[in-house]
Amino acid sequence: MLLLAGPTDTGKTTLALRLLEKAKEAYLLDLDPGQGSLPGAFTLFHYREGTLTPLRRYLLGALSPRGMEAQAVVGALRLARLIPKGSPAVADTDGYLDPGFRLLQIEALVPAEVLVLGWEELYQALSWRKDLRARLAPPLQGVRRKTPAERRKNRLERLFAHFQEARPRPLPLGRVPAYPMEPPEPQRLYGLLDGEGFLLGYGQLLAWAGDEGLFLTPVGEEVARVVPTRLLFPIPALPG
Repeated sequence: MLLLAGPTDTGKTTLALRLLEKAKEAYLLDLDPGQGSLPGAFTLFHYREGTLTPLRRYLLGALSPRGMEAQAVVGALRLARLIPKGSPAVADTDGYLDPGFRLLQIEALVPAEVLVLGWEELYQALSWRKDLRARLAPPLQGVRRKTPAERRKNRLERLFAHFQEARPRPLPLGRVPAYPMEPPEPQRLYGLLDGEGFLLGYGQLLAWAGDEGLFLTPVGEEVARVVPTRLLFPIPALPG
């Protein structure tokens, strides 16, 4: 596995896609919960001949690993374990500039190589290691820095696309100590998990009575757990 690390807007995602294009078949581990394929989640993709197919998602439930570092490391490791041994893979990380967290993530994932884009401090923390190949490179040329408004717009577009085929569905409300929210909060997104703890998709709470809620969700599969997240989403913006 090649792991890409660096600040935001240094070209990590662009480079990851370029590397995948050179491979006939590979895996992409999307570890950016803020600007990745689905806000608040990590995703493992299978790449083949220009097509990215999502295989599994892991719910982080926030737009950054800050304050949720342990859960973020566990989620990345769970997805990485699904990559067949010996298969080429690229891990595209977020721009959270905490060297301690990034080093912990690297230790868990055990990549064959780490390419650091524009982050001297992290490179220096890795360069002395003889069991790990680390390289430092400047940010990709031509990468434009996004404004906070553009980032918010990108996230909303991804959520809109996710909810495109959403339908109302009754589900039991989850009661998870890590997210103490009483009573249920309709403005928050809920993660719908399968029996292995992977994310099937999100649900928007429309109404509830007792321990059951009516959710607007694109998920049609069997749901084993409903988990409230830290993600807020304007109710009027949802389709339906």
